[in-house]
Amino acid sequence: MDAKNYKEFREDFIERTFALSDKKRIEYTEGNQNADVLWNFKNIANKLGMTAIQILSVYLLKHISSLFQFFKKPNEKYSEPIEGRIMDIINYLLLLCALIKTTPQPNDNNTKRIGEESSRAVRNGADGTEL
Repeated sequence: MDAKNYKEFREDFIERTFALSDKKRIEYTEGNQNADVLWNFKNIANKLGMTAIQILSVYLLKHISSLFQFFKKPNEKYSEPIEGRIMDIINYLLLLCALIKTTPQPNDNNTKRIGEESSRAVRNGADGTEL
């Protein structure tokens, strides 16, 4: 696949992935889709005495397990196309990022955005000297 076709494929795939997320959010949030997109995970966590991130991990793991099954047996017939599972994984990872962003973390480094490493950490070598 050349770069032009890949870019078109990628844009279409992500657009469909986001549309799937919007569609499923209505079902999973029981009418709370505009107030809190993370409501489902928080609600179940509260009922089970777990964290919202732990609940999300169960949902995510189900799809990752399906993906690994596909890796082992790509020619099997599955109940859902692998493309849909990949879309779900992407959406769950985005929801995970949202949970991390909105959940106080004991280690503040967990909530930094990618590429926001402290300039000191980037400038310093492994032995602490300036690079």
